[in-house]
Amino acid sequence: MGSTIAASSDGYGTRSAEFARLSVQCSPEAVDAVAEILREVGAYGVEILGDGDLPPGDDLLVAPAMSRPSEVAIYLPATEGERTHGQVLALCAGRVEPYFGPVEVAVTAAPTVDWVDEYRRSVKALRVVPGIWVEPPWGRAQAAPGELVLTIMPGAAFGFGDHPTTVTCLRLLKRWLRPADDVIDLGSGSGILGAAALKLGAGTLRAYDLDALAVEATRDTLRRNGLKAYVRQGTLPAGGRHADLILANISGWGLRPWLTPLRRAVGPEGRLILGGILREDRDFDGELRSAGLTTIDETADGDWRAIAARLA
Repeated sequence: MGSTIAASSDGYGTRSAEFARLSVQCSPEAVDAVAEILREVGAYGVEILGDGDLPPGDDLLVAPAMSRPSEVAIYLPATEGERTHGQVLALCAGRVEPYFGPVEVAVTAAPTVDWVDEYRRSVKALRVVPGIWVEPPWGRAQAAPGELVLTIMPGAAFGFGDHPTTVTCLRLLKRWLRPADDVIDLGSGSGILGAAALKLGAGTLRAYDLDALAVEATRDTLRRNGLKAYVRQGTLPAGGRHADLILANISGWGLRPWLTPLRRAVGPEGRLILGGILREDRDFDGELRSAGLTTIDETADGDWRAIAARLA
């Protein structure tokens, strides 16, 4: 596996170098697996470049290996670049390269352009699922009476609520939330799922994320929507009170070690909504059953699916 860590000539000392760009060059077939790894190490939004098409005139039957490489990238604080680079290298070596061939991982200084501002300018209010809109602070949703509107400050790290992993979780949240539920949001990210739960009628919310930036993003989303919750940096505490509903939109690999702790954290009549699972990852269903949980609902969007579960 090849790897490169590069820095700009300014030595990460200017505003443009406050963020780093971590990119993975891979085959088109590896894009989904790489994107899941990047989400697992903390990314809530990925940039995918390259369509994987063969150059004009190539024969698909005899030259499949000549497909154009794809690039999957994330932006992260510059101080996290080297640590995350090492994590991605190790995970790709074990879970991507044996099946999809070699990848190249690089960390570079983010472009001098204010990419966050450029991204925000392109964001407009949208209906993410029937009855639920998200809007940036500068653009109002054209919502009909009775539709729920969430105001979220967009950011490249946590997206804007339109990723399939979020959409599938919101669909299940609308179906399975009960009035006055006590909700836990594990891996809260932007805070969209927890905020939606409160607006849909949840009684209380406890939100946890390991990433300090995610914790601040969650708090910001709650403030903008006039909501209150218990928000902490960290993970699910042992011995806390049982929740009526647990939200965990992480990833299939990220969820696996948490299945048993999640089962212990949910009440006897409680429900779990688990997101970020690849549609083709059917091994996850068996591991869910082994942890003492049973699927009660499922929805998919593109390559991603979310599962609603309860105690078996």
